[in-house]
Amino acid sequence: MAEAVARVLGTGGALVVQAGTGVGKTLAYLVPLLLSGRRAILSTATQALQDQLFHRDIPTVTRAMGLPVRVALLKGRAAYVCLHRLRTQTSIHVPERDPADTVLLAQLLSWAERSATGDLAEVPVVEGRPALRPLITSSRDNCLTSECPEMDRCAVYRARRAALAADWVVVNHHVFMADLDVRDSGVAALLPQAEAIVFDEAHQLNDTAIGFLGRRVTSARWSDLARDVIASTRVHAAGVRPWSAWALDLERCSRTVGELAGSTAATDTRIPWNGGVPAGVDATAWHQACVALDRVLGRLHEGLQATAESAPDLARLQARVADARADWRGLVGEPAPPGEVRWLSRHGGRRWEVHQTPADSAGLFPGLLASRPAVGWVFTSATLGHDDSLSWFTRSLGLAAPDGSPAPGVQVQRVATAFDHVRQAALHVPPDLPEPGEAGHLESLGCRLAEWVGRLGGRTLVLTTTNRAARQLAEQLRTACTQGGLGLDGLTVLAPTASARRHALDAFRHAGDRPTVLIASGGLWDGVDLPGDVLQLVVIDKLPFPPPDDPLVQARVQRAREQGVDGFVAVHLAEAALALGQGAGRLIRSETDRGVVVLADVRVLRRAYGPMLLSAMPPMRWLATEEELRDELDALVRDRALTRPSTMGFPGF
Repeated sequence: MAEAVARVLGTGGALVVQAGTGVGKTLAYLVPLLLSGRRAILSTATQALQDQLFHRDIPTVTRAMGLPVRVALLKGRAAYVCLHRLRTQTSIHVPERDPADTVLLAQLLSWAERSATGDLAEVPVVEGRPALRPLITSSRDNCLTSECPEMDRCAVYRARRAALAADWVVVNHHVFMADLDVRDSGVAALLPQAEAIVFDEAHQLNDTAIGFLGRRVTSARWSDLARDVIASTRVHAAGVRPWSAWALDLERCSRTVGELAGSTAATDTRIPWNGGVPAGVDATAWHQACVALDRVLGRLHEGLQATAESAPDLARLQARVADARADWRGLVGEPAPPGEVRWLSRHGGRRWEVHQTPADSAGLFPGLLASRPAVGWVFTSATLGHDDSLSWFTRSLGLAAPDGSPAPGVQVQRVATAFDHVRQAALHVPPDLPEPGEAGHLESLGCRLAEWVGRLGGRTLVLTTTNRAARQLAEQLRTACTQGGLGLDGLTVLAPTASARRHALDAFRHAGDRPTVLIASGGLWDGVDLPGDVLQLVVIDKLPFPPPDDPLVQARVQRAREQGVDGFVAVHLAEAALALGQGAGRLIRSETDRGVVVLADVRVLRRAYGPMLLSAMPPMRWLATEEELRDELDALVRDRALTRPSTMGFPGF
């Protein structure tokens, strides 16, 4: 892999590399990049991975090779404190604010005035208080730019200046894409200087990109706007207009939209547009809610227009209201243009989002690569596709020819995992469980899960395809604990919400000999590293097919058909294979790890697509019966190492 990276750095063009677990893909691109002396942008999936790359991986490589390099860390605006907004919040009295938050804001101000970076990662307490972050950070909408009284001390612009002076800049995909969309992150100034661009965890790049290529309105946007109207007018225009009443009207209208969404969809479900309104939503009620929200925005705009000249904060607020109103009218008024798909989604409580995006980012990346032919582009991840052409990934980014082969100037490489999965891991598919969708599947799985967990003594990660399944399995395990037996005494069941996953992971890592199970959907399928015997059993509730009625999935299937490709294979099977490989990949993270993967979906043994999906996982030993599984778990308990001799292959091969 390192040799392939070195070649593309020398010639330009693109390299797409699928590198299995244990390959050391970070070293494989950092070492040739360091030897090349090229200026580079390194983009990864999350801020946590940015911090790991910046604080651990890059220093390790540069020290080992004795080749120093100037490196800067550049995150999105929401990662840095905004001194101006923080001072405003500490200077106003908000009767409904929790006194503990008032104290914390004062402490944050003291920290912000001393911090060299203003990076909120320095203040872990902010991570657990998501409602606090919008009060103390800026956004593209509310930043005062050159009119800000704290411009000289701005943490965002300080980070951008450091990035311009650096040889390497570490960003995340959101920062990279936000800049291409609105020229707001500072990457625009960096791109002309970059001689190499690396996307790590590239399997997330397409979904990140389409979010910025389209349009979006969210309930959080209205909440932020309502809060800032109250805060700014208390300082600059108190009593001039009924600001608080208008802000409350805005929140009320947003809640009405959320309630309409909640009447037809489960949490985290995309609702397609149907006849000008979200499917299943009462058309009359929807139009009334849309008009009511538009009228509130109109009143706010007129009121702010009359007072905008009195302060930069009010002028910026007026522009935000105008932009928000235009976006709202554009998304709920005219139909989506050809080639784009629109949907409504709900995320618990009354939080909702309306999106309009292209099906993929194939319209973006070919132009980017063509505009910089001398730049070496590297796209890498542990899972990018199930075929030799990695067509799941290359098609979505427009890096494939019509027949699915790599486009001119694009090289593709697959590097197998460095671990001996046949020796280290085993796979079991319970043959007698009901199929998913049949009555009793989750209940039967919950009973088996309790037995497996009790036998092993915790050390289990359960990956589910829905939040409902995660809640039900967690409840069954907790009930089994209270009933006694099965070795579940003292079992801790962690079933965190999205905002609490980091804390749950820390608790799982440090559980020691305390029996612990971690159950979750979504974010724990990839990017989770739990080496050692802290994790020895991964249970997957069913094959992770994308929902067939998801409007984005439907748009991608339609796009595949237009390209002459089987939509089920190119989208449904490909995405299931990707997720399955990621999920199973949580188990073996080092040369000494041992464990078992249980895939609780017998369809993989009964359907024609089964062998393809099984091949998406590492080639583990096969445990055909429940008795063999029990023996394997017992062996792990005895010596925390697999000792049974290898058996041959998967059924169907």
